[in-house]
Amino acid sequence: MTEDAAQPSPRRLRTRRRLINAAADVFVTEGLQAASVETICAQAGFSRGAFYSNFESKEQLFLAVLADQYERRTERLQHNAVLLRPLLEGSETLVSHEEAAAFITEYFSPTGDEPTWFALETEFMLLAMRDPTIAPGYVEFMGRIRVQIGQLVEPLLGAAGRRSVLPADRAVALLSSVYERALAITAIAGPEAPEGLSELGERLAELLFAITEPLAA
Repeated sequence: MTEDAAQPSPRRLRTRRRLINAAADVFVTEGLQAASVETICAQAGFSRGAFYSNFESKEQLFLAVLADQYERRTERLQHNAVLLRPLLEGSETLVSHEEAAAFITEYFSPTGDEPTWFALETEFMLLAMRDPTIAPGYVEFMGRIRVQIGQLVEPLLGAAGRRSVLPADRAVALLSSVYERALAITAIAGPEAPEGLSELGERLAELLFAITEPLAA
């Protein structure tokens, strides 16, 4: 590894950031297969030379965009968890169904980035279906999302005075499936659509109370 690759200059980092931001817009509007390096470069205001000095291929840039979006999503969920936990722990009584629904609604409130995240995740799935060498990375990526959600949910359940009656991985899989469906519908039809993010609080609260029980006194 060269010194330049090991320690990118601020200018190089700014170039990569502009390429990643531009590519996110192009991939969402045109899709991975239809998007061209030329279009991405034009959107970012760079030449092909700038592109290939930072990324070996369009697919490598796509994975960088996906990683960037994942980091942003993770940071937001972690930030919200930090804010939510003391509210749950400060409750003098067990959190009710209605309170849980309100907390979840606030925790997963729409940010406007849902269409971008859903489009990129879908493009990644399609890429993995077409390219067997990508498939293991996709499976690992989705597994990492499940682990991340589990690491956030379990402490919050404990703070709310409840515990899962299912093995943790199965509980997280159920919760994730409801969240991913709400995310997909929101990306396609908006948060107010049936089963979109506007209904996520009630739907997740209903599922949580079905698969959890109060902690023993």
